[in-house]
Amino acid sequence: MSSSEPHIAVHGLRVAYGTHEVLKGIDLSIPRGSFVALLGPSGCGKTTLLRTLSGFTPTSAGSISVNGRDIAHEPPERRDMAMVFQSYALWSHMNVAQNMGYGLKLRKLPRADIQRRVSGLLDMLGLQGFGERPVTELSGGQRQRVALGRALAVEPQILLLDEPLSNLDARIR
Repeated sequence: MSSSEPHIAVHGLRVAYGTHEVLKGIDLSIPRGSFVALLGPSGCGKTTLLRTLSGFTPTSAGSISVNGRDIAHEPPERRDMAMVFQSYALWSHMNVAQNMGYGLKLRKLPRADIQRRVSGLLDMLGLQGFGERPVTELSGGQRQRVALGRALAVEPQILLLDEPLSNLDARIR
């Protein structure tokens, strides 16, 4: 990849829910190392764009390239991205550590490596001592941090955050 080539390139992206077209020809060029914020009114397509980039919502047309490779039709697990959903999307039948380590388990990492990485994330996110706690017993801000930890655990090339601070108090933000 040349230094002038964008890390993420989106061209003519279209997404529809049934007959309702939500994204209409989106073009984006994002350089490596960028921090990009999408701003707009509720319902304008910000979440749909993030879900489409990450592979959870299919495109109707257009391309999504990362490092020059079109990933528009790749499943989420082959995109080297992680997304933190506004609704957390945590598994209620798992505890904090199991939620955070789930992606690592799917990648068949050794149990000791999973425990080490999850422990480091618990410390980094201010959740020391919460590993065995059911996620259903956490506050909204704690759940948000677990979702962030789950995304960071797999060390994605690209991290997508949908309203990442909405459920955190001012001190944690």
